[in-house]
Amino acid sequence: MSELQRLNFSEHNTLEIVSDSEVFSDSSSVYCEPALSWHAEGFPVFISKDKLSRCDEYADSDPYTVAVNIESEFHRRRIDLTVALVKQALAGVKANSLNVLDVGCGQGHITERLRQALPETKIYAMDYSVSAVAYAHKHFPDIEFAVADAYALPYETHLFDVVVCNNIWEHVPDPLYLLARIKRVLKPGGHIVISTPSRYRLSNLLNVLRGKPVKLMSKYHVTEYSVGQVKEQLAFGGFDVVSALSRPSAAWSFKSNLARRVFSKLIAWVGSHHRLEETIFYLAQKRTPTRSL
Repeated sequence: MSELQRLNFSEHNTLEIVSDSEVFSDSSSVYCEPALSWHAEGFPVFISKDKLSRCDEYADSDPYTVAVNIESEFHRRRIDLTVALVKQALAGVKANSLNVLDVGCGQGHITERLRQALPETKIYAMDYSVSAVAYAHKHFPDIEFAVADAYALPYETHLFDVVVCNNIWEHVPDPLYLLARIKRVLKPGGHIVISTPSRYRLSNLLNVLRGKPVKLMSKYHVTEYSVGQVKEQLAFGGFDVVSALSRPSAAWSFKSNLARRVFSKLIAWVGSHHRLEETIFYLAQKRTPTRSL
């Protein structure tokens, strides 16, 4: 057994890394390159040791408080609509084995709900945070987790039937670059499921009409996109949008619901694809290249 190297990520957390990437090489066949290191608990790490502490946003706790709010309406909506779109994508797939990847899985709480809903599907997941993946690997052993950079997905080409990006789109500076990396690991005709805040949701639309700036839903967001922008990104990246949907919040006030009904009628009247809900869920299919004559 290789000598363990200890890396201190905070005064509260000490994580062990096995320096020899060959120790668990028999379990890494889905990866296109050897892991830079293996965590002592048995999951691969594709980020160099000098970067691990800098990108470990879960070192002290979950900054997004998913675990304590997993039964909230917001997360129930995330889970329900993500599962529905993944099932829709897989419905037409004829294969002996189905593979789904969750990019930016955090501590794996929503990934585990996805696994429970798709018991015949192999679920893979990755995150930039080694503390998040260590938690996920310990609590959800039926999922294959890895520490990796979403901009450099370490998986084999054409491995996955579906890739899920659940509220990560707004966190990355260059979603088109991310989309290109996802396209490589998707099978021909594979699907991507994206959930991301709508920049011009009802509250922001009202702000704009009053001459006020839009507000982001979280301080961790780089920016947020309109429905049209996400559809344009997908089209430019080689994907055909199958559907874009959401579900109104039950917590909306009477005035908000009234405004939503009025604006929804106007949107329908002009034939716009805009949606007023906070988060929009997209299903898009990887476009098959056409041969030039």
